Amino acid sequence: MAGFVYLIGAGPGDIGLITLKAIEVIKKADVIVYDRLINDSILAMAKDGAELIDVGKMPDSHKVPQWRINEIIAEKAMEGKLVVRLKGGDPFVFGRGGEEGECLYDKGIPFEVIPGITSAIAVLSYAGIPITHRNLSSSFHVITGHESDGKTENLDWEVIAKLNGTLVFLMGMKNIEFIVNKLIENGMSKDIPAAVIMNGTTPHQKVVKGTLSDIAEKSRNEGIHNPAIIVIGKVVNMSEKLDWFEKKRLFGKRVLLTRTYDLVMSTLDYLKDSGADVVICPTIKIIPEVDNVSKLIDNIEKYDYLIFTSVNGVNVFKETINLKKFDLRKLNGVKIAAIGSKTCEALNKMYIYPEVVPDEYTSVALAGKLKSYAKGKSMAILTSDIGGDMLIDNLKDIAFLDKIVAYKNTPNYEIKDKLINEIKKGIDIAIFTSTSTFNYMSSILGDDISYLRDAKIAAIGPVTKESIERNGFKVDIIPNTYTFEDLIKEILKREA
Repeated sequence: MAGFVYLIGAGPGDIGLITLKAIEVIKKADVIVYDRLINDSILAMAKDGAELIDVGKMPDSHKVPQWRINEIIAEKAMEGKLVVRLKGGDPFVFGRGGEEGECLYDKGIPFEVIPGITSAIAVLSYAGIPITHRNLSSSFHVITGHESDGKTENLDWEVIAKLNGTLVFLMGMKNIEFIVNKLIENGMSKDIPAAVIMNGTTPHQKVVKGTLSDIAEKSRNEGIHNPAIIVIGKVVNMSEKLDWFEKKRLFGKRVLLTRTYDLVMSTLDYLKDSGADVVICPTIKIIPEVDNVSKLIDNIEKYDYLIFTSVNGVNVFKETINLKKFDLRKLNGVKIAAIGSKTCEALNKMYIYPEVVPDEYTSVALAGKLKSYAKGKSMAILTSDIGGDMLIDNLKDIAFLDKIVAYKNTPNYEIKDKLINEIKKGIDIAIFTSTSTFNYMSSILGDDISYLRDAKIAAIGPVTKESIERNGFKVDIIPNTYTFEDLIKEILKREA
């Protein structure tokens, strides 16, 4: 029995421009057949076990020919699977979605089209160019700049050159000289404003403006290449007033985050909404030690306090109580302490509400707050294999302490190639949220860490700052309150 196919437009690049309906389908797809310009974060939405098939095409080098793409979609659907054909922009705006739909129809395979925001409109908007304007342009015309072999002359340039509206050419960089020359030859003014927008709606967006007579030369000099859009018309001049995207505080800045995706997800929007190109390379690999936490739970009655020093510790605790089907009511009488707001929030999601949270989110501050409660008490500190020492040193003379290694930290060598590749491209701001994130990066990179010498370094607190500066790097940014959110806010304030 045939499955079902969705032909989905993913929009022009900014993940925020994909539709809710598209996301719903992507999350339940068995197979996703995708193009080369699809945002990686969209693919990350796929369910576990989904088959991802890259059929991306490079200019002049089709990785997978269209006929074969049609076959792949059909073959997967005939296996009874839910198939998503994920395309940049909109499937029916020069996206060959019509051809794929025809193939499915001919084979009797049911399908649905989920439109996407076309780059012809969105990319112009992100460059501050309204595709229409009451005083300047009452129509717009979207034209392929990359006709199939032998068809370029099929365009009626005499008619196109006389159009008064905005002209938008998609996929036209290879033919930009041909396009502008044809327009001029057929009577369009050399002085009409023109622009080329590369990597539109992304942090790598680059806009070159000029006139019809010089836009090709300017674009070549600026290294403009596909994906790029050519726009011709009086509305181009509106970008002087309407350019909002490139005025964002962190536009064009590459920001390196060294935490895992799940730990930065809640604050990632702060950076992305400010225009940053965010590179996530977690330098720490977390290895849960469920057996250790299991033994703690088996002897929970012997402790007066459970002390959580990180979200990671909370996560392992949660995983363990779920495995053991531990009833949280058995914590009655056990006090809970948490090192900071994020650790506290993670506990709150389990309906555990810490009695002790310091005002300053450091081990020293937590130890100071616990001292008034700790005398003669039995305390279990859930921490990492390399953590907890400062708490233990400050409390060991007044309390009975057990260090519970809830997880181990190890350098994440699996990201070495990606990390080196990313930092060689240039990093403007590198963010470190613990001593370990920096030390492990140093271990992973070796001498290649020198590529970060020109980056601004942001540290979550004084302990991390001290460790980084001991290694010869200058810390430029540190928040007053030692949370990840406040560190991001401090970066935004400094870069304003």
